[in-house]
Amino acid sequence: MRSWSTVLLAVLATSATVFGHDADPEMKMTTPQIIMRWGYPAMIYDVTTEDGYILELHRIPYGKTNVTWPNGKKPVIFMQHGLECASDNWVVNLPSESAAFLFADAGYDVWLGNFRGNTYGMKHKTLKPSHSAFWDWSWDEMQEYDLPAMIEKALQVSGQDSLYYMGHSQGTLTMFSRLSNDKVGWGNKIKKFFALAPVGSVEHIKGALKFFADYFSLEFDGWFDVFGSGEFLPNNWIMKLVSESVCAGLQVEADVCDDVMFLIAGPESNQVNATRVPIYVAHTPAGTSTQNIVHWIQMVRHGGTPYYDYGEKGNKKHYGQGNVPSYDFTNVNRPVYLYWGDSDWLADPTDVTDFLLTHLNPATIVQNNKLIDYNHLDFIWGLRAPKDIYEPIIEIIRKDVLNIS
Repeated sequence: MRSWSTVLLAVLATSATVFGHDADPEMKMTTPQIIMRWGYPAMIYDVTTEDGYILELHRIPYGKTNVTWPNGKKPVIFMQHGLECASDNWVVNLPSESAAFLFADAGYDVWLGNFRGNTYGMKHKTLKPSHSAFWDWSWDEMQEYDLPAMIEKALQVSGQDSLYYMGHSQGTLTMFSRLSNDKVGWGNKIKKFFALAPVGSVEHIKGALKFFADYFSLEFDGWFDVFGSGEFLPNNWIMKLVSESVCAGLQVEADVCDDVMFLIAGPESNQVNATRVPIYVAHTPAGTSTQNIVHWIQMVRHGGTPYYDYGEKGNKKHYGQGNVPSYDFTNVNRPVYLYWGDSDWLADPTDVTDFLLTHLNPATIVQNNKLIDYNHLDFIWGLRAPKDIYEPIIEIIRKDVLNIS
């Protein structure tokens, strides 16, 4: 099995062929088109957040098997992508390897979320992506507005009162944060929370975000001088610096490190499906705001889970105090199942053990699964993920629905 570096280098070196007539058609397909290509039904729903963003949700209402449930309603599984990603994360492997297809065939009603600013989150009631105000948000707004809007839509359409949630990376950070602020019982809509590559603190992070935090001692406004305001599209010169630093000492060709997702997510995978890598690269990075990236950088420096830091004056306006407040994960009160890796750059093992496991109420952690030889992207694209993660979760939900202990 080939490593990420070998495969990605081959992809980059043969880009002309890849994007020519021999290219895999999925490289240019949308998530629903990929779903339908494999013979599954795909449905699209738009949902408008309280602050005006229009997000596109993707649904696989049933699979290729005939699974029946006692009450006649399929359990809903909601999958939420991570940083710089989109709903396609869950379908870009083969059907026997992709989470969305496996859950659909197991009889579940599969919903795939999309955060604002990605490929499927580029609409707003009054703003356009060309407006700088369109990009004035971070994952604070994702947890406050995007998650509730999307989950409410899935429940409304499916006719269910609650659902099962599986998040990856930023999809876990936002759910932890949302549940930590639950004052009205919203968390009761989440039956179980399956956290893949879970993120709380990122103090020990590696890769591009660590580089930004360590080497750019800029004041608040300075970040936008470097990255530009709006969508996160860093200039070539800064990415060259990041590439040279992050890839130093690794058995990776320098050209491979031009890929933003590789720089953020970490080292070579030992369980990649080499034939699918061109598709991964074609769909990611899927987009986010500079403000969101700055928030992640602030987290690296802070060592915890702070809200976005607007500076003293801005904080007084937003929070009523000069210092930035933090999310309190001890308030999370839903059943949590953790799946984390020993080779993860973004959800670093030290941050999992020293922060998440010490800040979550032990009574809420139903399972704590440490997976060996897993990097950050292996949780969504690794060939061992079906056996190690998806099939066990499918069985946990099945037993829960059927009340089997």
